[in-house]
Amino acid sequence: MFPLWLQITLGLSAPLIAIFGAYISYRQWQLGAYKLKHDLYERRWEIYAAAHDAIATSVNGPESERYGAYQKLRVRTLSAQFLFPRHICEYLDKLIDEILKFNNLEIEIKKNNTLDLRDKHKEIYTWLELQPKVLVGMLKKYLDLSI
Repeated sequence: MFPLWLQITLGLSAPLIAIFGAYISYRQWQLGAYKLKHDLYERRWEIYAAAHDAIATSVNGPESERYGAYQKLRVRTLSAQFLFPRHICEYLDKLIDEILKFNNLEIEIKKNNTLDLRDKHKEIYTWLELQPKVLVGMLKKYLDLSI
């Protein structure tokens, strides 16, 4: 017969090992969830950065960089439908369309500088100037890494 203290120790060791194993499993699950969140963040950040760069380049950047920023945004947003809900994808599509219109209007104004074209250009320019804040507001929820 084993001493009483050894019997108590042996009796408590199995449940303690099980509790410790459950704790490790829980922490692994948390780590996996955080890794998924971080991986999604990286992919979503690429889309946000491309959108922000395209807006900034269209409004304030040199003409030589505008098409490149626009193309980068088009490529980055191809995966947006898998990373964001529908209303964000629709907003990104509208943003792409407005940037394209804006860039095309600038080319057209150089050829035919009419008041109508300048008014459309000003309207889109004003809309584009507001979009960095709108973009942050819409995507902040999806780019938040806080636990």
